Order: sequence, then structure tokens, then C-alpha cells
Amino acid sequence: MGIDINPRCIEVSERNRDRLAPGAPITFQTASALSAESVGALGMFDLVYAWGSLHHTGAMWDAVRNVAARVSIGGALVLAIYNKHFTSPVWKAIKWLYNHLPMFGQRLMVMLFTGIIYVAKFLVTWQNPLKKERGMDFRYDVIDWVGGYPYEYARAGEIEKVIRGLNFELRRCILAQVPTGCNEFVFIKIDSGSKMLSRQ
Repeated sequence: MGIDINPRCIEVSERNRDRLAPGAPITFQTASALSAESVGALGMFDLVYAWGSLHHTGAMWDAVRNVAARVSIGGALVLAIYNKHFTSPVWKAIKWLYNHLPMFGQRLMVMLFTGIIYVAKFLVTWQNPLKKERGMDFRYDVIDWVGGYPYEYARAGEIEKVIRGLNFELRRCILAQVPTGCNEFVFIKIDSGSKMLSRQ
């Protein structure tokens, strides 16, 4: 089951499902990660996957807590959250500006930042930025980077501390490849009684 607050995203996801996995038991619903009632109505799950999305809600910690509450005991919470870096406030200002410009200004920003992001990513990773492991091509990655607002971030240790406080154990953490990229996490939900016994 996939959720989004934008009905158009639901429609696109349904078309992609029908094209790429016809007949697959995948459903999509309009719901908000910021609403405990909205996600609570969906039920409990063995796997909750929020990859690079909750930091764009405008209230990241509320969204994290709401989706974590939908994980069954023994289930997994998989997150990707932007890493906090000294340049993060600069990126936040860039994203705010992009979203307040007319389309012509947005196009100019994308053109400007395409070269900047290409060079910066190459210098940090020494890999070709055009070689992709995920679905979007480099141009759409640039639009996502420049325009993805609201924009929040946290250090890996901050994420781990909050999620552990919700009765999860960290199973895996992959730190961001670039300073303001996403830290990736796999957490497992544990029984709160077992957690107390393990501390005694």
C-alpha cells in the first residue's frame, strides 16, 4: 500500500503499477503522514518504507513518529532522511527561493545548479553523477535537490535516538554518500516489555 497527499501522485502511481506490475496486489490511498488518524486508519504493517519523503512534510519528526506507530512488533521501519551538514541551511534557503520564483526563474536555477551539482557530486564521490542507481535521471535529481521544499534534516545519531525511543532497534545504517545526501536506516520494532527486560 502506498500513500500520498496528492491525488495526482496516486493516479500516476496506479498507472505505473498497471504498466510495470499488472495484476500486482498493490493499492494506493490518499493519506497524510502528518495525520496520526489518517495513517492509523490504514492498519499495522510488517514493513513501513519512507524513502526520502518525510523530510519534505514540513513536520518531519511528527511524520516519523506517525509512520513508526504503524509498524508491527518484529516489523521493519526503513527510512532515508537528509543528513544535517553546515550547508543544510543554505540548501533550505535555495529551495525556498526556487518555490517562490515564477517558472522562468525556476528553469534558470535548474540550469545554473545542474553544473554545480554535477561537479560537486563528482568531486565528493569520484563517480559519474549521470550513472544512476534509482529511477530518476540526473536532471530530475537536480530539480528535486533545488526544489524539494519543505526541507528538513537530521544527523544519523539524532534519528537513531528518536527511533530507539519508540521501541526500535537499529539493524543497519548507511551514511550519506555526499554531505547533504540521505542517511539510510533499517530499524526493527521490539516489544516494549522485552526492551525493559534487556535493560535489567
